[in-house]
This record gives sequence, structure tokens and C-alpha cells, in this order.
Amino acid sequence: MSFFSPDHFIHAANILLLIAYSVRDVLWLRLFAVSASVIAIPFYVMQPAVLWAPLAWSVVFAAINLFQSWLLFIERRPVKLTAEEEEVRRLAFEGLPPRKVLQVLSIGSWVTVDTGEHLIERGKLPDAISLIVRGKVRFTKDGRILGDLGPGDLVGSALILSGIPSNVEAVTAEPLRAVRWQLETLQKYLSANPETRTVMQRHLAHDLAVKIGRLVTDPKRSDNIA
Repeated sequence: MSFFSPDHFIHAANILLLIAYSVRDVLWLRLFAVSASVIAIPFYVMQPAVLWAPLAWSVVFAAINLFQSWLLFIERRPVKLTAEEEEVRRLAFEGLPPRKVLQVLSIGSWVTVDTGEHLIERGKLPDAISLIVRGKVRFTKDGRILGDLGPGDLVGSALILSGIPSNVEAVTAEPLRAVRWQLETLQKYLSANPETRTVMQRHLAHDLAVKIGRLVTDPKRSDNIA
């Protein structure tokens, strides 16, 4: 007399589903779901007439969950930032996971600018902001030097927030290495990534506070906010 029954497979599959629904980690949830779908297959095959419909759905569910598990595994692999990327993280995204730093960098572009190039022209509203990684940007008005921005400073942020065309010019005073983001692209990304948005807003607030502090220190430089 045999105590084995095809029902054992469906019972085991449902137990695995119960475990899947009780775990908090999404990766483990999907792995248990894959196991449940696979273990349920013999139950459908060993019936007097193969249950093709639930068998097909089990295969589909197993494939979907297996694919999503692989994506989650790839996302969780540790990433190594280059020295330059790590510098960006230190300057503006401290506390943000390395993978998120790579994401926000991927929607921007690295730029290398020679001395004497214009980043902001008088009378125009910039459509992008730049994070200075190395080098210096000098602001002038009618030939008068208003101030300099260096590593960690954002170029164009205050103008974009105010919506007022610039009444100063921003020219590179030293060879510049920076990350530049188009405003529309950056806004879309930050709307979909609240963690990065919070870090970016914190750095933006710090950036503006530093610029305002410079005004308080030297009121004559009233145009030195960019």
C-alpha cells in the first residue's frame, strides 16, 4: 500500500506560497513563488487527464518570477564607483547608495570645458545645471568680477529656480570638469526617485545657502547668485 499521492505536490506548493507571502524580502518571495509553481507541475501532469491549462499557467508564473528574481539579483550586486564618480558622491550625493549615484550620473553627461568658455550667457535662462567636480567658474558683470564657484557648487541652479534670465556671465576661470543635467530630464528622474530627490534637494539648499552667505559677507556682490 502506497501513501504517495499527487496531492502531496499541490500541498507542498501551497505551503511554499504561504511562506512566500510571509517573507518581507521581495527576492525571497519570488524565489518561493518559483518553487511553488515548479512543484505544482507534477500534480497537474499526474492526473488521469493532464490539466493543461493550470500546467501552462504554472510555467508562465515560474518564468515571470524567475526573470524578476534575476533582475533583483543583478540590482543587488555591489557596484564599484570610479574615483571621479566617488568624488561626485562626496560632493553632492553623500549618503546615497553607489547604484543610485550611477543612475543619476547616467541621466547627465560629463563635460570637460577649457578656460574662457561661457557656461551662462547674459540675458539667457539656462536649461541645464552643472555640478563642478574640478575647476573654477567665474561670474562677471560689465567686466567686474562678482565671485567664483568651485568643486561642489551648482552652476545655474538659482537662475532656474527663479525663472529669471541671467544678468551676469559665467566663464570658466580654470579647466573645468563637471556633470551637466538637462533640467527636464533631471526633474522626471527625481519625480520617480524620491530618495535621490531628497538628497538632491538637500544639496541644492546647501548650495543656495552658501551663495546667500557670500552675499551677506559682501553685499556689493548682489548679482552673485547663479
